Amino acid sequence: MPLVGVTANRLVEDEVHREWVRRRYIDTLETLANVEIVVLPTQSTNDRVGIRKIADRLDGLVLTGDESNVNPDYVSQSNARRLFLTESGYRRGESDHYRDVMASGFLSAALERGLPILGICRGLQEMNVFFGGALFEDISSRKDMLRHREDVSLPRDRQYDPVHDVIIQPGGKFASIFGCGTLIKVNSLHNQGISSLGNGLTCEAVAPDGLIEAISVANADALQLAVQWHPEWHAAEDPHSKRLFGAFGKACADYGSKRPRQ
Repeated sequence: MPLVGVTANRLVEDEVHREWVRRRYIDTLETLANVEIVVLPTQSTNDRVGIRKIADRLDGLVLTGDESNVNPDYVSQSNARRLFLTESGYRRGESDHYRDVMASGFLSAALERGLPILGICRGLQEMNVFFGGALFEDISSRKDMLRHREDVSLPRDRQYDPVHDVIIQPGGKFASIFGCGTLIKVNSLHNQGISSLGNGLTCEAVAPDGLIEAISVANADALQLAVQWHPEWHAAEDPHSKRLFGAFGKACADYGSKRPRQ
């Protein structure tokens, strides 16, 4: 079976650092993508040599979602400082720079090797910043945009119900998975969002307010894409999530069949 690396997050409780990732990502990937999982630890420094050794053994990379905000100081490909576009100036939210450093390193290694990549929520934002794009820091403060947030008064499972449509753009990778011009309803829950698309990325889906909700790496041989919503949450009942994870699993299997085993 293909081996897929899944990004963890850094959790600090009582001054003790822990690695954590939601079990739902792992269960969905194992069930619908038919892959084996290794959890990738966060990094305090960008250990490129160590990251590349791990990447040599992978058949795919998943950049998971998380509540923390992306800090462009750590994620950008050039490590140049990029500020979020806001209505009231730059303001830092809750961050996880250990995750940012790790995501930047594994993204670089995965792209060098042509690994299949699936970014989810925060993962989409990491990919966009890595390619030089910019983010809105808090889209909930913008009056010209839809509500892209969960209703916290609902039970946790219901918070991840679909909240708005996205329009799949014709001629792209998502059109080949879902169908051209497909209108699908998604559970898009996020603070940050793409304000300008990174160089080398293609817009694959947009919300009715124009916000980019899915992207892919242009001219990539492998399936390298990301979504702003959470396809892992109700994947067992959602046909579009099944197609997405199925396509990713097949891409990982195809990559693994051509790669010499370490």
